[in-house]
Amino acid sequence: MHTNSVYADLHTHTHCSDGTRSPKALVQKAAEHGVQALAVTDHDTVAGLEAARAAAEATGVRFVNGVELSVEAEGRSIHLLGYGFDPDHKALVAYLSAFTNRRRERFDQMVERLSDAGVSVPDEILRRHVEMSVAPGRPHLARALVAAGQVETYREAFAEYLGREQPGYVPAPTQPVATAIDALHAAGGVAVVAHPGQWMPREILGALRTQGLDGIECICPSHPDYLVDYYRDICRTHGLLVTGGSDDHGGADPEQQRLGVYGLTKPQWERFRTSAL
Repeated sequence: MHTNSVYADLHTHTHCSDGTRSPKALVQKAAEHGVQALAVTDHDTVAGLEAARAAAEATGVRFVNGVELSVEAEGRSIHLLGYGFDPDHKALVAYLSAFTNRRRERFDQMVERLSDAGVSVPDEILRRHVEMSVAPGRPHLARALVAAGQVETYREAFAEYLGREQPGYVPAPTQPVATAIDALHAAGGVAVVAHPGQWMPREILGALRTQGLDGIECICPSHPDYLVDYYRDICRTHGLLVTGGSDDHGGADPEQQRLGVYGLTKPQWERFRTSAL
């Protein structure tokens, strides 16, 4: 991990998707950890942006509109980060509304599959764990399984019931990456591939670039130094934006504290801001 001072964190989540903190609490926590520019990038929803922006204005944190979209590229499921868009743009609102409906349908299907397998979660517990989320998913159901006493830990919920090949698994909905990029561009935003990691071949990155990709999330928890350098080289070669962030979802374990640890230095932030916002 690169150890330069973190100025901007461009990848975080609130309870409006699968994070555990409210937008206000996330902004306050980021400020406590020295983050001076922040993007909230909830999964397939912009529901938390207004509250997060108000909290950022109150704390003096620079704020960036963000979102993380579930997409498909060359037959693979990947995540796409969007930044700097108009959250009220009609085409983007329609895109997100249709997609969050699909996420809710998937959640109900997972609950039904678990019930068919003899694993029930009371409606009251389900409501408690998804009531703040516009885009419910496996993390919410995993927490509900723990609360219902069906498993002891969050990880066990995935291992026993929600992982691939397990009884409650339903594939996540996706959209073609070109559709998502077009929606972000139409709303005045930029599109960045999230945490590409070890697996992403150059052919897929090439296809993404031809479809309008603007940048790569080079700095993130899953990227050791050599991957950070590898993706930064690609960005330099092809004129792409360099971004970075913690992918913070909250959580109570101090060992997993990511805010203020992963992100952009001030010079990196200024380059991103000048080019993208």
